[in-house]
Amino acid sequence: MILKNAKIYSEGLIRKGILLINNGVIAEIKFKQKDKDLETVVKKNQDGKEIDCENKLILPGIIDIHSHLRDMGQSEKETFLTGTKAAAFSGITTVFNMPNTIPPAITSDQIKLWMEKAESNIYVDVGFIAGVPKEINEDEVKLIIDLGIIGFKIYSLDSINDIDWKDPKNLHNLFDISSKFQIPIFIHASYPLSEEQKEQNKQEFNLKQGSILEYHNRFDPVITEEKYVKFVIENYKEYIDVNHLNPRFYPKIHFCHVSCIESYLAIKRTQTSNKNLKISFEVTPHHLLLSNKIKLNNENFGKVLPPLRKEEHHKFLFNELRKGNIKLIGTDHAPHTLEEKAQKYFDAPSGFPGFETYPLLMLNRVFNFQLSLERFVEVASENPAKIFNLRNKGFIKEGFDADLVIVDKVSDYMIDPQNFKTKAKFSPYEKFRTNVQIWKVFLRGIEINIEDSIPTGKIIKKEL
Repeated sequence: MILKNAKIYSEGLIRKGILLINNGVIAEIKFKQKDKDLETVVKKNQDGKEIDCENKLILPGIIDIHSHLRDMGQSEKETFLTGTKAAAFSGITTVFNMPNTIPPAITSDQIKLWMEKAESNIYVDVGFIAGVPKEINEDEVKLIIDLGIIGFKIYSLDSINDIDWKDPKNLHNLFDISSKFQIPIFIHASYPLSEEQKEQNKQEFNLKQGSILEYHNRFDPVITEEKYVKFVIENYKEYIDVNHLNPRFYPKIHFCHVSCIESYLAIKRTQTSNKNLKISFEVTPHHLLLSNKIKLNNENFGKVLPPLRKEEHHKFLFNELRKGNIKLIGTDHAPHTLEEKAQKYFDAPSGFPGFETYPLLMLNRVFNFQLSLERFVEVASENPAKIFNLRNKGFIKEGFDADLVIVDKVSDYMIDPQNFKTKAKFSPYEKFRTNVQIWKVFLRGIEINIEDSIPTGKIIKKEL
């Protein structure tokens, strides 16, 4: 297949050119498109197909390192088919899937079933993040790793395996596994409030002295995230020192959805103190773009964990993104049913869908000169591929997978959740405007953002 008359983003530059795809791989790129170049490429085109890109922009497919595809015991919220179709229509060609499933993905048997359910039912490539087996059983850990998982996830507030992640001993045991197998630990960082503070918050909430989203921020405040981030870092450093580790064997830790200035600064200071430390973190689009001052018809549509913070936090984080100090974005795509979100605040679950708004809103910032295209491609595609060692992904280069998204700037229009492919037809971004059109999306050269496409996604497995 040939993509011609295109603007191609590659190696930090946008250049007009021709892109040849054979057998799902970028076979050749010709810049400064000339008639003789096209003739040369046409002779090498194995399937004879040509697409005129009409001067639209080709970017590498987006890699989303944090999502919840549900299915199994939560298929009313989302299935592999609906979730990955939503990703495919958004320009997201690879996603990582989290383990808070029903039942939780904490045994090798359950993870096998999880992966088998995904086979032939995914429109994009999917990597699986497992939960930690009960009692951190190393034999079971090895069986899970052998299945090719990308990493392990821990939830400090609501453990899915009855392990107390506030106990330093448990963290050190987990660092042992990460060090030995060089596998990342994904961390949802939040320290629990005292029972007294929880009760006080409930009493204040019942007096209706603030919005739901402002009160939600009090039930999981900035200080609890910062406290757990610092707790993990302190134990991480202690583990390295006590075991006199060579940097090659440092554990790998990744902080999910960092939402506030304090956590961000604690992580950045630690990274700066020792360049050998294997610490990474992500920020969500909603913690870059939204605050708890947002006005919603149903405030539960903005209920998420970590909560939306005060404006100072998202403005600070977006500025750090612009400066290149944030390396990764993860949507935390978390679909729920409208019936669940219609419940009272304490009963409604946290989370909302993120696939179908992420590229539209972040690229809208690019097209309106509030964020550089180079920075967007770095955090959306290149850095995830490099940091998580996704071979032949994240870049438009010869020999790489033809995972591509073609976008265009159009007249601005309103985001309508009723048009989403996910089952979750709601969003805190309802009625936000964008001037971004996702025109075509390819996974290994196969167009996947068409209604009658066949699921051709693969399970990405970490190479040991």
